[in-house]
Amino acid sequence: MSRSLGFRVEAPRCTRCGACTALCPGVFDVSGSASRVVRQPTAGERLFAEAAQWICPTDAIRVDTAEEEEAWAVEPDVAPIGALPNEGDSPLFAELAPSAERVRWALETLPWQELDAKLAPQELRVVVREMAFSENATYSATQRFLEAFYDDMDFSRWVAVWFYEETRHPYVLVEWLRRAGERLPPDFMLKGRVSTPFMRSIVGTLVTNVISEVAASQAYRRLGQSSPEPLLARLARLIAGDEARHAASFFRFARRRLLTEPSDRALRDRARGLEVLQAWLGGARSTTHPVAQMIERLDSDATGRSYYVDFRTIRSRVVRIIGLLLDIPMHGAQDVTVALQRLLVQARA
Repeated sequence: MSRSLGFRVEAPRCTRCGACTALCPGVFDVSGSASRVVRQPTAGERLFAEAAQWICPTDAIRVDTAEEEEAWAVEPDVAPIGALPNEGDSPLFAELAPSAERVRWALETLPWQELDAKLAPQELRVVVREMAFSENATYSATQRFLEAFYDDMDFSRWVAVWFYEETRHPYVLVEWLRRAGERLPPDFMLKGRVSTPFMRSIVGTLVTNVISEVAASQAYRRLGQSSPEPLLARLARLIAGDEARHAASFFRFARRRLLTEPSDRALRDRARGLEVLQAWLGGARSTTHPVAQMIERLDSDATGRSYYVDFRTIRSRVVRIIGLLLDIPMHGAQDVTVALQRLLVQARA
């Protein structure tokens, strides 16, 4: 039997990115200098609090009492999608946009004068180039979001916030490269604006973006930990926080979509979500998302391997998060195929 969980935030580790409040605003609060737990989650909030724990870019959210491992075993039946208290009573944009404004970092406060080009070796600049290039795909991705979600006013409004925040990432990375002495071709930014077509499943598209934002957040986290150039380390930590908050927001929109769908369609869409996860676990050969391709390109180049996260280290984290999103508890990649088979059987019944 599971034991109760006591959530807390280790303030020194917190970067105040707001991912936790985007997921579970009744439990976490960022009105101070760091996030804090204002009360323990109710039964309905617990899933969202656990998702916040796994999405947190610095692992600042801790649980005092670990849950029994048996409670995470993959069950034969798939439970119905649950919701936060009062979920669906108001637009998510009205909640997520002000929350983002409370924690958003300002471009004008970046201390560019502190950049030390002597601490920016070529292998580090290779990694930053790859990251900056992949970030530009948000331009065409935004166009595709507005087309695919043309009838969803709530999501369309939020995507404008997402696009604004994402646009700042390649801007500051390219500016860092320029000040570090890197010469980029004139069409560098333009070539990176191409993204791949979305899949037909709306939930599958949202799951894809939860995965990519978590992967990007962890890659920036590693860059922030390993960069010998202190300003880049600071930029990486800021961007990691943005990506984590975006993952949390995509998580909320995907949960709401599943919650409001008819049960038979929700089952099919949960299967699509698992198929997306299975493809992502297969690497860039199975998925064409820019983040997955960026990580694989870096993985094939030994030049900068000490500066980014190994793809394998985030697999279990992503599996846990998507399991929580779909209400299908999973430990690791080995559980995904089993869960997908069971879900497809239920969808056909």
